[in-house]
Amino acid sequence: MFKFGLRLLACVAMFAAGGAFAEDPPILNAGDAVVTGFSGVVEAVPPDNVPATWVTLDETLINGDGISARINSLAAPGYVWDARVWPGQAVREFKAREIGQVFGVTLDDEKEPNIYVTATSVYGLHIVAPDADNDGRPERLKKGQKTASWMDGMWGTPDANDPAGSIGGAGSIWKIDGKTAEISLFANVTFKGRANSGAALGNITYSKDFKQLFVSDLSTGMIHRFNMDGTEAEIFDHGVTGRTSAKLPAVAYDPSGVLDFTKKDFDTEDPETWGFTDADRRVYALAFHEGRLFYSVVGGSQIWSVGFDKDTGKFLSEAQWEIDVPKKPKNLPVTDIAFTHKGAMILAQRGEIQSTYDYANFADTGKSRTYRYWLESPKDDPDTPSRWIAEPEEYAVGFGDQNRATDGGLALNYGYDKQGYIDPSQCEATLWTTADNLRYSEDPELAKALTPGGPLTMDGLQGAPAGPVIQDPPKKNNQPPWASYMVDIDPTNTDQDLNTDDPKHYSDVTTTGWMGDLAIYHPCAGGAGGAANYYGGAGYPWSYPPYTQTGNGGGGSGGTGGGGGGCTPGVDCPPDKSCIIPRGDFVCDEKTGTWSFLLGVDLLNGLKADSIKITSTSSGISIGNGPVITMGNPATSLNIGGTLNGQLINIGLCVFDKTASESGKPFDCCKTTITVQAPSKICVKK
Repeated sequence: MFKFGLRLLACVAMFAAGGAFAEDPPILNAGDAVVTGFSGVVEAVPPDNVPATWVTLDETLINGDGISARINSLAAPGYVWDARVWPGQAVREFKAREIGQVFGVTLDDEKEPNIYVTATSVYGLHIVAPDADNDGRPERLKKGQKTASWMDGMWGTPDANDPAGSIGGAGSIWKIDGKTAEISLFANVTFKGRANSGAALGNITYSKDFKQLFVSDLSTGMIHRFNMDGTEAEIFDHGVTGRTSAKLPAVAYDPSGVLDFTKKDFDTEDPETWGFTDADRRVYALAFHEGRLFYSVVGGSQIWSVGFDKDTGKFLSEAQWEIDVPKKPKNLPVTDIAFTHKGAMILAQRGEIQSTYDYANFADTGKSRTYRYWLESPKDDPDTPSRWIAEPEEYAVGFGDQNRATDGGLALNYGYDKQGYIDPSQCEATLWTTADNLRYSEDPELAKALTPGGPLTMDGLQGAPAGPVIQDPPKKNNQPPWASYMVDIDPTNTDQDLNTDDPKHYSDVTTTGWMGDLAIYHPCAGGAGGAANYYGGAGYPWSYPPYTQTGNGGGGSGGTGGGGGGCTPGVDCPPDKSCIIPRGDFVCDEKTGTWSFLLGVDLLNGLKADSIKITSTSSGISIGNGPVITMGNPATSLNIGGTLNGQLINIGLCVFDKTASESGKPFDCCKTTITVQAPSKICVKK
C-alpha cells in the first residue's frame, strides 16, 4: 500500500496530518490565507519615579518576536456566516526578526506553493541611535541624525548560518518555502546598483504564464520583473515609458529625493520625508489578467495596464490607461487588485498614511473603499474614455457608518456550505478583505444586535459573499455585512474591559492600520463555479444573527450517536478545551483498487471514549462501514465511497463511550467536523 499525506481541518483544533502515519504536509492547504501585518512592539519597564507615559514611548521598540505574517485556515468555521467573531487560529507564524515588516504577499503555482512577502513602510519608518543611557536598548529617534540606524525588526535580521547572504533591507523580497516553511532572501530590489533607501516596496504578484514575479518599488516607481531564481530580468518605467505611450508628459525618476535618515529633515511622523517617488509615477498594486499586467498609480488614483511579448516575455513599450478610481473623499492609493474568472476587476484602497509616535495609527481608516469594475457590455463603447463601466460597484466592509473599513488587502476564496465548511465547487464565492474596526458601530441598536457575537471593535479579516454589492436592490446588498465571517487575527489582543486611557496597551481598540495584505490558496479546477450569484448554504437574505452556541461535548440521552451538536472554532471550543485531535491519511488498497481513510483520534482533557459515529456531509461521498465504528488503535479505517478527484470532504465525528451511551443517561460526546483533501490520483489495483 502507499499513502497520501494531508492536513485535516477541524473545529476542535488546527493540526497537521501525519504523526505515525505520514510525513509533514505542505504548509498551505486549500482555503488557507497568508496574512501580513505590523508585528507589534515591546515596551520597556520604566524605572521608579519616572512618568510611565514618557519612558514607555521613548523606550518602546519593534517586537522582533512579533508576527509579521501568518497562515490562517479559513476552511472550517462550522457555522453559516452571521458576523460573529471567529478567533483566528494561526497554522504558521513568521516573525519580524525573520522577515521584517511586510505588506505585499503572493503565491507561485508550484504543487506546494511558495510564499513571497515584501518589505514595507506602511507601518511607519522607525530609527534609533546607539544606547546612550546604558540600559541595553538603543535610543529611539523622531528625526534623523548622523548616528541613526534602522530599528531592529524593520527589515528582518541576518540568518545566523548565513550572515552575509540574508541581510534584509527596504527592498527585500522574502521567500517562504511551501514544503519546509524555510525562510530565505529571494532578492533585494535595487535600481542601478542603489539599494532602496526606505520608502520600500508596494505589492507583488506572480505570473503563471511567464513563471516570474513582479514587484513595485515606491522609491523609484519602477516595476521589477524577476526570474524564479531571484535574478532580475527587466524593469518597466511607468513614469516615462507608460505615460509617453499614452501621449502624456514623462515624469522621470528624480534620485535627489531619496530618503536619508542621517539628516535632520527626515521625520518619522511625516511621510513626505520618506523618499517616495513622484505620485504620477508611483506604482503600487499589481495583478495579471488576460496576458496583461494591471497596476495602480497613486497619482490621480488610476489603473493602467501593459502587455508582454508572447515569445520573449518582455514588457511591450505601449501601456494603456484603464480607469480613474473615484476620489471619494480623497485620492487614496489602490494597494491590491484581483480579477474574477468572469472578468470583474476588484480593487482595495488603503487609508492615507499616518505614523504616530506611539505606533498606534498607521492608516486613516473608515474612508478606504473596496470597488468592483465590469467591462462595458456588449463591447467597448467608443464614446466613452474607458473600456470599463465608469461607475464602480462597492462592497460593504465592516459595520461602521459608511461600511468602509478595508486596510488595503483582498483575495477571493471558495464559498461555504450549510454546515459552514468550504465548498470547492464554488471557486470565487467569498471575498476576503483585511480591515480595521470591523464590528464597531455608532448606531446603538446595531451595536446591541452585534454584542452577543463578540467584541465590537476587532481588526482582522472579513469574508463575505462575493456577489452582493451596495448598489444591489434592497435586502440583497449585504449592507451592513451580516452575511460575513469576521476573523480576529490576534484574539489575544482582547478589547474587553480595556482601559483605553492606558498608553502602554496596544489592542484593536487603540490601533489602526496594523493589518496588511493577504493571499489565499484556492486551486480551482472548475473555473468560477457561479461565484457571482452564490450567497452560501442557508439562503439569502439573513435576519439578524441568533448567535446560538451548541457547546463542545454536550450530552445525549442515549442512543449510539449521543447529543453534542458541534462547536464554533475558538468561540465555544477553544484549543485549551478541545476534547479530541483527529489526524490521518488516505491509503490506497492495491488489492481492491480503492481508497480508504486511516483516522486516528487523540483523546484530550480526560475524555473517555471507545466508539465513533461517522457521517459524510459532502454530496456524493459516503462512509461505507459507518455510521458507528469501534475506535481502532492506533487508527480506524474508513471506507470512503464516491468520486474523490482531489475534492475537499467534510466528515462528521461524534466520539463517545458506548457503555455510557447505553445507560439511558446523559453522556459525553465530542462532536465535530473535519475537512480532508482527497487524493487527485487514482488508486490502482495490482
